[in-house]
Amino acid sequence: MADMDTTVTVIDACGMAKVPALLLSRPGKGKSSLIRGLAAAQTIPCEVVLGSQYEPAEIGGLPYLDPNGSGVQREAPAWAKRLVEAGAGIVFLDELTTVPESVQGPMLTVVLDRVVGDLQLPDAVRVVAGANPPDQAAGGYDLAPPMANRFCHISYEPTVDDWLHGMSTRWRTLPLSRAVVASTERMSATVSAVMGFIHHRPDLLDKFPQSPEERGRAYPSERSWDMLARALAYVRADDQPAIQTLAMGLVGEGAGMEFVQWLQHADLPDPEAVTADPSLVDWAHERPDRVWAVLNGVVTLAAERGTVEAFRKAWKPLGAASDAGVKDFAAAAARTLATFRPANARIPAEMRKFEALLKSAGLLSEDAA
Repeated sequence: MADMDTTVTVIDACGMAKVPALLLSRPGKGKSSLIRGLAAAQTIPCEVVLGSQYEPAEIGGLPYLDPNGSGVQREAPAWAKRLVEAGAGIVFLDELTTVPESVQGPMLTVVLDRVVGDLQLPDAVRVVAGANPPDQAAGGYDLAPPMANRFCHISYEPTVDDWLHGMSTRWRTLPLSRAVVASTERMSATVSAVMGFIHHRPDLLDKFPQSPEERGRAYPSERSWDMLARALAYVRADDQPAIQTLAMGLVGEGAGMEFVQWLQHADLPDPEAVTADPSLVDWAHERPDRVWAVLNGVVTLAAERGTVEAFRKAWKPLGAASDAGVKDFAAAAARTLATFRPANARIPAEMRKFEALLKSAGLLSEDAA
């Protein structure tokens, strides 16, 4: 269970990463009050959508024939139009476990693609949902796997102190978020960490649950690991409660806890520091999963920056790893890095160590230095 501070932080981090968040608790725990309070604190609108009150066509947009000859269009509901007009806000999909699967289907595009009818919601609009356990919801339904796998599931259990504070302020004052603005360096580090773990445990990349109950919760998939890599970039590297909540909320308790434990023991170096000084890593004696993670962090950082200088510098750690005998991992990273070569970038000396490989892959066609 996440405390109030961590809950606010994770919702904020998910919002900045464009990852939908789902608050889960027993009835009467104040989920709606919390979300409305977050919106009020940011002075943005909060549109509450009760999917159980909608027909499938209303969520997806009611079809109509455009009199101007553009064919069939889909009319978005009023709440979506208000958010588009405001340019920011929160879509709060309340009582999600009371929504039948026939309505959950059209809600999928709202949750992940942020499309309602023919309207694209602005980037500053965040998607948050609230739900009780299906057996404690009115006419409860398990979440369909495609819906469940689109959310970061946050088990919400406010303490007595949280409730007392909320009552005293009439829920107008909430803890400050610990989320941070993601830097290029932090993003490359979180991407490389997730990739390193999956290299270590490839069987956890996509593990569809066996029981219907588990399919309505967080579970590992290519999508949820990608969302985890993005969301982690918006929390500090030392914020263990937020990291654990994100990991368990996106890829499930088992895979999430294993990832957190691996991350703590991996103690991965900063990709920027390794790019500047490849000797920081003992390439010949390092664990394979760490080598894989570090090299991919270096490549991701160069790709994110997209400059000629970043491209040229990134080849130094790859060359050092190859010279130390870690040729397979270095070659895999080289293939990826070569695809991000800026048009005006000349070939650095370290890149020539992979010349035959890159030519055979069609990624290198010139010999000019």
